[in-house]
Amino acid sequence: MSELIHTVADLTDLRNKDVLEAALARVIFELAEASRLSIWRVVNEGADIKLRERVSLPPRAEQGTEIPLRAARREWRDCYAGRRHISCPSDDGEQCRHVFPLCNEREVIGLLELLRPSRLASGQEQTLHGLLRVYRNHLGLLDYGDRDELTGLLNRRTFGTYFKQITAEKAVHAVIAVIDVDFFKRVNDQFGHPYGDEVLILLARLISRYFVGIEGVFRFGGEEFLLILPDMKQEQAWSLLDSFRLAVAQAAFPQVGRVTVSIGFTKIRVDDSCAAAFGRADEALYLAKHSGRNRVKCYEELVLEGYLAGNRHSGGDIELF
Repeated sequence: MSELIHTVADLTDLRNKDVLEAALARVIFELAEASRLSIWRVVNEGADIKLRERVSLPPRAEQGTEIPLRAARREWRDCYAGRRHISCPSDDGEQCRHVFPLCNEREVIGLLELLRPSRLASGQEQTLHGLLRVYRNHLGLLDYGDRDELTGLLNRRTFGTYFKQITAEKAVHAVIAVIDVDFFKRVNDQFGHPYGDEVLILLARLISRYFVGIEGVFRFGGEEFLLILPDMKQEQAWSLLDSFRLAVAQAAFPQVGRVTVSIGFTKIRVDDSCAAAFGRADEALYLAKHSGRNRVKCYEELVLEGYLAGNRHSGGDIELF
């Protein structure tokens, strides 16, 4: 019992959700004496729901598989729809398969599947359900401090931590983009703040759908949003961001009508500070605003074209917050 209490305490010390998920998997794998365990993250793509493998124990080389929920095993679909634990024989009939829903306070966010030689004993099952409740409650506390109340996106205070995770990689192939709603003050003045809030909510949903699977999506304050796009070259980022800009211009915003956004972005450097990277993207955004709005500008290209001096410091001790 003492060891279990320390295990729970260790889990609730964690603040990074990916690390928390991996730690939960290791604890359950050992407690359940499982032969295999996997965690699948629910990914919403409009009406299409997919499952993306996030954790596999023992590790598999092909980890990261993605499948549509509609094509998943029946017990997975039943677990997701009913938000309940499912157990059944494995395909070969030699083991027992257990599937548990992973939930936050609002919805099912993933599925945990484990295989073991026999069905879980009553005490083991109760312990696993208890750990999953601790996980759900801890996620709720993390979301309360990390999420913007209006849009549900990550908030400004989480940006620094996430940025450090990205730049911890030796080879950084990522960009940071700042998205700003054009003439947003005009929306508030003409229609009122409730309609301005609705624009922000609808835009946040559009960002989440368009950049599905991207975890670094933040509401940075007011009408400003921030994206960190990993594994993204400059040309790819330009194409994707400009396509998103066009999608916003074509989207329906009830009562308000047409809404556009301006976007500035820059490549993240290996030795970057979050303040420096944000500053370069913000400079590009400034020129996007002042060259007509409803457009995308890249910091590196603006430097080459002579519009910016290109002396933005990349490292050092500057703090953004």
